[in-house]
Amino acid sequence: MNAPVLVALPLLRDGARAKMPFAFGSSLACVWLATLLPATATSAAEIVVSTAAQIASALATVQPGDTLLMADGVWTNQRIQFAANGTAAQPITLRAQNPGQVVLNGNSKLNVSGNHLVVDGLRFEGGALAAGDAVVEFRGSKGEAINSRLTNSAIIDYNPADVDTRYFWVSLYGQNNRVDHNRFEGQDHSGVTVAVWRDSAGPDNHLIDANHFVDRPAPVNPSSTNGFETIRIGTSDESLSDSFTTVQNNLFERVDGEIEIISNKSGGNVYQYNTFRESAGTLTLRHGNNATVAGNFFLGENKDGSGGIRVIGEGHAVVNNYIASVDDRAGGAISLSAGVPSSPLNGYYQVRNALIAHNTVVDVGGPAVTFDDGLGGSGRSLLPENVTVANNLFRSNGPAVFEGAEGADWTWEGNLAFGGSLGPKAGAGGITVADPQLQLDGNGVWRLAAGSPAIDSAAGGYSSVVIDDFDGQPRIGLYDVGADELSMATIVRRPLTGNDVGPGWLTVGPPIGGGGGCFADGCAIQAEDFAYLRDPNNDGFTWTVLADPTALGGAALRAPLGDRIDLPAETHDALAVYEVSFQQEGVYRAYYRAAGDNGSSDSIYVPDDFNIDPDNSDSTSQDGSYRWELGGLFTIDSANVGMPLEFRIGKREQATRLDALVLHLNQALTASELDALFTVNYGEADFNRDGVVDGADLTVWQQNFGLVGSATMSQGDATGDGTVSGADLLLWQRQLSGSASVDAAATVPEPSSLAALAFGAAALLTIRCNAAGRRVQI
Repeated sequence: MNAPVLVALPLLRDGARAKMPFAFGSSLACVWLATLLPATATSAAEIVVSTAAQIASALATVQPGDTLLMADGVWTNQRIQFAANGTAAQPITLRAQNPGQVVLNGNSKLNVSGNHLVVDGLRFEGGALAAGDAVVEFRGSKGEAINSRLTNSAIIDYNPADVDTRYFWVSLYGQNNRVDHNRFEGQDHSGVTVAVWRDSAGPDNHLIDANHFVDRPAPVNPSSTNGFETIRIGTSDESLSDSFTTVQNNLFERVDGEIEIISNKSGGNVYQYNTFRESAGTLTLRHGNNATVAGNFFLGENKDGSGGIRVIGEGHAVVNNYIASVDDRAGGAISLSAGVPSSPLNGYYQVRNALIAHNTVVDVGGPAVTFDDGLGGSGRSLLPENVTVANNLFRSNGPAVFEGAEGADWTWEGNLAFGGSLGPKAGAGGITVADPQLQLDGNGVWRLAAGSPAIDSAAGGYSSVVIDDFDGQPRIGLYDVGADELSMATIVRRPLTGNDVGPGWLTVGPPIGGGGGCFADGCAIQAEDFAYLRDPNNDGFTWTVLADPTALGGAALRAPLGDRIDLPAETHDALAVYEVSFQQEGVYRAYYRAAGDNGSSDSIYVPDDFNIDPDNSDSTSQDGSYRWELGGLFTIDSANVGMPLEFRIGKREQATRLDALVLHLNQALTASELDALFTVNYGEADFNRDGVVDGADLTVWQQNFGLVGSATMSQGDATGDGTVSGADLLLWQRQLSGSASVDAAATVPEPSSLAALAFGAAALLTIRCNAAGRRVQI
């Protein structure tokens, strides 16, 4: 008689497990499974392993398409060699039994070597290695890895006692490998987080994407402040050859290891669509030529030491980037370095043939662009040459927008500047001085307003390198100046948050707000859910989001300080703009929930129609408490149904707080009825109450499976019967939120699992099959 085989529920396209009846015969179960599994995978095995030694044993007989399932639990001091050869169609996978539930610590590490391998769902946490080692290394007993992948995993606080103990967290060797959807958190010692090692002059073609690099603090008392990069591609020794590595869609958050968050030390690399938040450092093109830096968001949040882009070397293109509120690390938001004559490989090569185009730089304390950073130090005497600065938008808070001396053959055209003086470019051509008329959107990004002089004002022809804007909206006809193209096209990119990147099983980010949205009878909108904020009088102040526990969603908008605005004699000081859309015709009543603290902060401006600036004064409370105010009537006819409309609210008196607004067909709603429109209705399977039914909720269920009699919803009881059982799992499956699609490198295999494995399913589905086993217990 064959031994029992544990059968894993197959994954559906959205990552959920297929539903399966819990009571049927073994032969029927085998038939059912056979109808769901792809024909090409019918002979693939899943082999459960519990130690590094068992992995080595299993690899002796592993075949393309097989999966090694690492048993849930803590793996201490496990030195794993994952060495095998899969195929493009049938990669070999090393996967956690349940993503995030395999925790490796002590001196555990992983070597990946061979071809077409996938590592999925591991969690390295709390361990430490010796100097010169690496937590995950893409080489081993079968040489360097090729066409292989580390995905859906995490390395957290894997730090030695001594800050100077130098080892790397991920060392990439070989070619065509991918590191994606991982979280790297808390590294505080010397060593690069993810490094590309180049053994030859040939291309690497690696892809590093959708990772979350977070909370790398400044080192404490290191012997050297160098060597704390987050990503490094190559070294100075191979810097004059091309790696062709792409780094895209990653989030760098509070990464303060050193000035070089990313250190480019090879040629032909692409850095695009990344977001840098509150990080003390820069993207540095340190060595190597012909890099592309495009479509990145640098959000300094006024942090000391934050910066933008450092340019050193030849042939670089810096286009479509958005840089806001950064410090003057490296002398400017975009910093071009002075070079050393006959520079050694580890020196400073002269900047030549650089393109700086269609970038937006706003609210920076130092220069937007410095031309000669480091001039006169360490033998650096060569000024940048043959540099084109075209169609950039600069709005500076500093004393000067530009700084430094140019070398030969610079070209300036189509730029728009405002704020400080032009410094060395005062009176020069190629720069128009004018207010760019920007407005703040809901993601905190300054965009072009409809009347901006940047619209259709770009000069020259750069369509070969700039085909869209930082949102991914196509640039058509006459281009706009800066990174933003005013467009009605779909926005496909935006600044990344923790919920956009990293492993699917590790949920980050704050809970959702207090409900609302548009529905059949109207719209209920939290004030902080604006489409954008405007500063019409350009005094640098507009509405701000204020945390407020008495607000319906825990936050509100607060009007800026200053004198009362009297229309029409004065220009609006601050406007909040909301986008609404209605599902049916009718006359809608406006309601406003707002508060003032005294007689000098108790009014706002509200509109009497859509798509116009407000000019009607509306009073609020004077005692600091929120109350609903009755607004005007707004007619929606058949031509307006389904059409996006703007609804604008303005500051009248300082510090007035706006919490919410409602537009509703019922013209006589009570305060309690209005409040009820913002009630958050959590799904029964949203056990952690973050507004999303996802893998994090499954983890709650797993941890409490089998609890009987006293279980609560927060412990995984979705049905309310006091028990955490398979019925709760089924409800979780029904409510599971759809996941975003993941773009993959063509030559790198996808992981065999993209979502959590249902913990209780194996116990419920222990069956006997006469056919070839899907999972083998070693």
